[in-house]
Amino acid sequence: MAHGQKTKWSVAQRLAFAVDRLFWEGSLQREDLIARFGLSPAQATADIARLRDTMGSCIAYDISRRAYVPTDALASAPTGAAGLLAELRLMAEGIIDRTAGILADPPAVEMVAALARSVDPQVLRPVIWAIRDRKVMEATYVSFQRPEVTRRRLLPHALVFDGFRWHARAHDAGDGCFKDFLLSRLSEPALCGEADVTAEADAAWQSWRVLRIVPHPGLSKHQKQVVMRDYGMVNGKLDLKVREAVTFYVRRRLGLVDGHEEHPAHEQHIVLLSNMPPS
Repeated sequence: MAHGQKTKWSVAQRLAFAVDRLFWEGSLQREDLIARFGLSPAQATADIARLRDTMGSCIAYDISRRAYVPTDALASAPTGAAGLLAELRLMAEGIIDRTAGILADPPAVEMVAALARSVDPQVLRPVIWAIRDRKVMEATYVSFQRPEVTRRRLLPHALVFDGFRWHARAHDAGDGCFKDFLLSRLSEPALCGEADVTAEADAAWQSWRVLRIVPHPGLSKHQKQVVMRDYGMVNGKLDLKVREAVTFYVRRRLGLVDGHEEHPAHEQHIVLLSNMPPS
């Protein structure tokens, strides 16, 4: 049974890729499946036969191109726009190879340079293990507020990416509260014992807020409509549900810090209308 389930999952992956390639590239050849998955020609032919049976009128064969092409009936794909753009970003950052993506010929992508905060793999690994196994981790931490280097006893339960830097969300045994610790400032980690505080005790992590965002009132009617489209607003607003523990990061990333409403509309296109618990 386990082998059969694995085979079915493998076929499902290949068919999802085929639909993605059809939708985003506009064509699919048997060679695409052979190159991507290392299939034999017979296996690739069988997959395309399954695809045609499943998709029906969404796929057609173009004799001149010697390829399968999508029809107007194919309105979506397993990987949406956000997923494809995320893949292109990973390619631009050199994390995945250009030949390993959905598109046969990905477009050129230029990433705006960002200051990378180095994370030591010898630090990241024990943090991940501590989270997984619910262990206590002792580590040296360099605080921005304190000049002295301190040894902390931490109980991490999650990783947080604020858009620029990676943090470990952890209970600090010394202070008795939950905080975010920059991974780049941790060193000399050591796992030592079972954690007696869990994520369930992290009130800010378990609580949620809704950030209601609207166009800046100083924008013209046309400009507001453009902003609403840019952010996918519905009825002139966008509600973002975020953990209370990361609300500050979200607001900072979106430029919604205190006093942002006073900035000129041509600089600050959106404003925070309210910050409230979910209804």
